[in-house]
Amino acid sequence: MDLTLGSGVWLGQHSHKHGLFKGTIQDVKFIFSPNGYITQCPNLNRTCPTCSDFLSLVQGIMDLQELLAKMTLKLNYAESRLTQLEACHCERTCSANGVVYRDKELWVEPENCRNCGCMNGVVECRRIFCPSGNCSEDSLSVHVEGTCCKKCRPKCTYMAQTFSEGQRLLTKRCTECKNGMMVRVTENCPELNCTLKEQILPDNRCCNVCKDSHCQFF
Repeated sequence: MDLTLGSGVWLGQHSHKHGLFKGTIQDVKFIFSPNGYITQCPNLNRTCPTCSDFLSLVQGIMDLQELLAKMTLKLNYAESRLTQLEACHCERTCSANGVVYRDKELWVEPENCRNCGCMNGVVECRRIFCPSGNCSEDSLSVHVEGTCCKKCRPKCTYMAQTFSEGQRLLTKRCTECKNGMMVRVTENCPELNCTLKEQILPDNRCCNVCKDSHCQFF
């Protein structure tokens, strides 16, 4: 739009009849459009939010509040777990013969005659202490199969000899010490494939064996 010579402008006024403001202005910018004053304040051209926009905003805030509450609960639970973990005593275990033992747990190894225990993750063993065999006059301290310490068992006296429980004697017949008495033992001896000179009588046995086969009884 071009302005012709002699054109006039009324600033903030309707016409020359209401020319209340007179004077000189500079740096004038002419905008030929409806509501041109909005160019000075661009935000004035924005529309107000609708009810739907407002409800969506409110719902979003509520969702965030719910998420914050859930995260707060999870954080509190995690903090409580960490507190319990800090107070937890981490127990050190021991492994022996394929078995896992707890700290300060004790066990017995009868095959090795040892008492063992788990101490701070280390297996410590000591030989089983055997008390002195204070047996009565009619008994002897002897080894019993399956035990580590000697036990008192009734003794037998025969022909000025002393025999312990289970010990055998071969004279004309085979006898064994049982409950303080020498009793006869009936045992069927197998036939031997060797001469009489090649036969021997192992200790605590009633039957002869061949010398060459004697090792099988140990």
